[in-house]
Amino acid sequence: MPVALPCLCLDGSVRDLVRGGVWAGEGWVAELELAGNPADTIGPLAEAVLALANLSLRDLGSVAVNLGPGSILGIRACAVTAKAWSASVGVAAHGWSGHRAAALAAADTCDAVVSEARDGRWAAQRLRDGEPAGTLAEVAPEDLRGLRVRPLRGGFRHVLPEGLGEPVDAWPELPRIFRDRGLPGLTETLDALNAPGAYALWSGKAHAKPAP
Repeated sequence: MPVALPCLCLDGSVRDLVRGGVWAGEGWVAELELAGNPADTIGPLAEAVLALANLSLRDLGSVAVNLGPGSILGIRACAVTAKAWSASVGVAAHGWSGHRAAALAAADTCDAVVSEARDGRWAAQRLRDGEPAGTLAEVAPEDLRGLRVRPLRGGFRHVLPEGLGEPVDAWPELPRIFRDRGLPGLTETLDALNAPGAYALWSGKAHAKPAP
């Protein structure tokens, strides 16, 4: 499905950080990131990045959101905002898989990209021949023993486990990935009310309930 440009991309998957960028085909026309509670920062960030691009919300062709997994607060804040804009001004709303994008950005440098999941497990996107292979899955760290593994930037809440490679930051590569490959894991429905278990969350017990 083609994505109408310009597209405002929002990423709240990293805890206490929201990134925004306007994608217009070849690269970022404008981009910013703000630290803090996503519920408080997403509005000012979107306003500022659109101003840098000399655009208003009504000038956009679409909005796209990183659907995680990652920080449930940031993901939901971005998804709710995108859905509200879609309903109010009629822009199309899309989502992308941050792990699949990271796998494409890290092609040929590792066998899997990972982030923190629940109860000591990792959310892992494996690669084969430089391409994402299979679906995102929660695995035990020992299941990836002997493989080249890289963590997502900001994908671990506390301490980065030993033995992992350099963190993968797909954000600078997103316009190229979207242009050449489409939105990885493209979805037409932003369900911001998914059960917490669907997000492969941080290991905090407050959000460890299984999906119904």
